[in-house]
Amino acid sequence: MDEELYGNDLKLMVETRPDFVGPGADLTASKKGDLEITRGRENLGQALMHRLLTRKGELASLGHPYYGSRLHELIGEPNNETTRELIRLYAKECIMEEPRVRDIVSLSVGMTDYPGAVMLDITVVPIKSSVPMNLVLPFYLEVG
Repeated sequence: MDEELYGNDLKLMVETRPDFVGPGADLTASKKGDLEITRGRENLGQALMHRLLTRKGELASLGHPYYGSRLHELIGEPNNETTRELIRLYAKECIMEEPRVRDIVSLSVGMTDYPGAVMLDITVVPIKSSVPMNLVLPFYLEVG
């Protein structure tokens, strides 16, 4: 049932290290060399991460003008309470656009050891489920 509701996609490995410049993703391959697939709830988690890391409007020319988030607007801003509250607001706005998410249980933006980064800790309830799922994602206010 999860696979039907939450779909399948190619599995991507996203770089989230502080020394990595910009979001990027690589296809993952099995030991046999086949492209790996993500399914069900794992696919929903991957989709949420990519939705958050995509600039809102970036896919307009492909017919998805509202896909993505406004998080990119905060790059270069100071890591203070006001910026973290905007990150929380923009992330919430973005996640609620995902049709496979019924509700956001919690969404916190915390400090990290890296001064130019914050950690988003998100718990959502997918549609047709009562079991929450958690996504933890770093967001970098500084590039490089």
